[in-house]
Amino acid sequence: MSETTSVKFSTVKTEVRGNVLLIGLNRPDKKNALTGEMFEALAEAYKRYDSDDNLRCAVLYGEGGAYCAGADMTQLKDLVESGALVYGEGEYDPFGLEGARLSKPLIAAVHGMCFAGGLELALNGEFIIAAEGTLFGQPEVLRGVFAFGGGAARWAESVGYANAQRYLLTGQHLDAAEAYRIGLVQEVVPAAELFDRALQLADEIAAAAPMGVRYSLAVSRLAAEAGVRAAFDITPQLRTEIVGTDDAAEGVLSFKERRAGAYTGH
Repeated sequence: MSETTSVKFSTVKTEVRGNVLLIGLNRPDKKNALTGEMFEALAEAYKRYDSDDNLRCAVLYGEGGAYCAGADMTQLKDLVESGALVYGEGEYDPFGLEGARLSKPLIAAVHGMCFAGGLELALNGEFIIAAEGTLFGQPEVLRGVFAFGGGAARWAESVGYANAQRYLLTGQHLDAAEAYRIGLVQEVVPAAELFDRALQLADEIAAAAPMGVRYSLAVSRLAAEAGVRAAFDITPQLRTEIVGTDDAAEGVLSFKERRAGAYTGH
């Protein structure tokens, strides 16, 4: 099934393919530089994704020749001072810093240019697939600010403290090969294969048991943010909850019958 959503926001496209939501940054003439409208559209898309049980994975990508050049610098000061980047309860911050948070996985598929706020959007997902030749950068310190969309914190989680400071403090660029080497991205593919590869991985995630995926995410995130002990403490409760589900029973049955599981999320 393929379904294209309304065009309320022309600068962000959404499309459903099976159980996957595609979210496309759509300001290609400006290298998808992020605007207030785009943040609003992304927040709405994330809310829709998280609340729809039929959607099991999402892919964030960019239209045109580049994934994202970062925030539109001509709007950034007004966005911050107006409170447009402040999110309350039930609102989905595309950077994942406050408000509600996605409980389901998001894959970032990047190409051409992945800079600043665009990279921070990608780092708020589970992992990044990059096209060969993609350039990455967190250049905020060269523009008088810092990576306040989560980059200053998440780089170290992805690549280690010293590797993070190497790029956060200099603002220098790195290519896809180096980004892969240090763990910033998890796979590099030819540009022509990027979208199909990201969709393939999203489909594989969508075919897995939804509660298993969500609980895996919850425990992994807790370990990363609060420590392994906190993740251990919540695991027994989640273990008890999940073994009694229909999907757990289907997992056992499909294993015995040597077939893929047909999971419903219950």
